[in-house]
Amino acid sequence: MYSLVANVVNETEKQFWKKKTVFFLILSALIPLVGALLIASFQSKLGIASITAADYPILVLGLFTSFILPLFVFMAAADSFAGEASSNTLKIVLLRPISRFKIYASKHISLGIYTMLYLIAAGISSILSGLFFSVKAGMPQGILDALLAYIVAVIPFIALTCIAVLIAQFTRSGSGALIICIILYMGIKAASFFLPQVSLYSLTSYTDWHVLWLSSSVALGKLISIFMFIAACSILCFTAGFYFFDKKEV
Repeated sequence: MYSLVANVVNETEKQFWKKKTVFFLILSALIPLVGALLIASFQSKLGIASITAADYPILVLGLFTSFILPLFVFMAAADSFAGEASSNTLKIVLLRPISRFKIYASKHISLGIYTMLYLIAAGISSILSGLFFSVKAGMPQGILDALLAYIVAVIPFIALTCIAVLIAQFTRSGSGALIICIILYMGIKAASFFLPQVSLYSLTSYTDWHVLWLSSSVALGKLISIFMFIAACSILCFTAGFYFFDKKEV
């Protein structure tokens, strides 16, 4: 257990010292702030307040879960597995007195930690950015809704990480794994738009499932069934990814 924790700390520190990671963390905090300033200025000039301080955090979360977080997940997964394999740093990690499963699991946990950090940065920034809006009605309830939305938003991205890591096992190029993930993500998103039945079995359709949690008309049974689908995808892809990682020769 100690070796797993130690390797999680090592992987987390390794991610932190990457310029991409710091860039995305700063971006996660700046985007809500800049967006709020622009929207508030635009609304004040028009004299119309279509977006309130209470609505803004959810609006930001929708942007992050649709575009920014998937890009980070794909980039981080590609760097942690395919990128390290191509640079031969993965070979050094495998020489440590720790099992391949713990190495694989620690990389997953590290990716999950940074996914949560990005959401925390975006959430805090978007809530504070609400101060720039002229209409602040419903702010206490809006903060509670935002906390719930940002917490549950982590769940589908755990599964998306498992899928990205699985894809990364089939290439030794970090950029190649990233391109494949992006193409597949955009392709499935487009297919779900033109063929609605595809969305029922597509994980990419549930990256914004936090919206369902904020709707009073959605039954608890539906939320549970979606959660079970996401959990099943996570387990299957995590297991398959480890199988190919364990068989990989570096």
